[in-house]
Amino acid sequence: MKRGQAALQLGTWMGVFPTGVETQLFVGAEVPVSERLTPFAYGGVHRHADGQIDARDTNIGVGWMAVTQPKLTVRLRPGLSLPTGALSNGFLFTPLSTSSVDPWLAVDTMYGSTWLVGGTIVARVPLMKGWDKIHQGPFARLDLRASRRIGIAVPWIGVSGVHQSRSIPEGASPSFQEVAAAAGAVFSPLDRWSFTVQTRVPLVVSTGTARQLTGGVSARWVVGKKPEDEDEHH
Repeated sequence: MKRGQAALQLGTWMGVFPTGVETQLFVGAEVPVSERLTPFAYGGVHRHADGQIDARDTNIGVGWMAVTQPKLTVRLRPGLSLPTGALSNGFLFTPLSTSSVDPWLAVDTMYGSTWLVGGTIVARVPLMKGWDKIHQGPFARLDLRASRRIGIAVPWIGVSGVHQSRSIPEGASPSFQEVAAAAGAVFSPLDRWSFTVQTRVPLVVSTGTARQLTGGVSARWVVGKKPEDEDEHH
């Protein structure tokens, strides 16, 4: 994206739990201020198996393209999680909602051209207790992917590991570990539209943790002036 454009995203995730089916709906927006710097925000709602609907925490941050080479990109995404959601709701692969303002950092890497390998690291470290007097433990996730460009599609397959540390007091909020297989594809049929489908299948989970089979779809739409409109003014 270029300055003068914005990206809007809408998506949903569905998870199959032992207690039933839970779903999430999320919306987000990105607005670049330069070729390397893009502020963003996103949030959503979570529907539990019993029909109850709760808000998710809102996330704000900025994406910085630290490396932009023909075959290698590295993007850093520092941000804050704002306590707008119901406590401890969410799927295993996303940080649970808290009652505190929490810093987090994501790092995305991609290498290749037709064949691609990449990874994502996400870490959130709550620094204090929330208004509920619970200090959630750190959250970390590592994703590794291999993909290939085929026309308008980029299918991929990978593995993902999640660790949610214990809270203080212990047991007040869930703690768990999970290793899952993941697969999906990104389709770009039009210049300004892209669509993503993906799924996660748990391979190993910690004792006492329910397995969650999840999948999601999302659409991304770039709005604003065309890149050549900006070039005409230089």
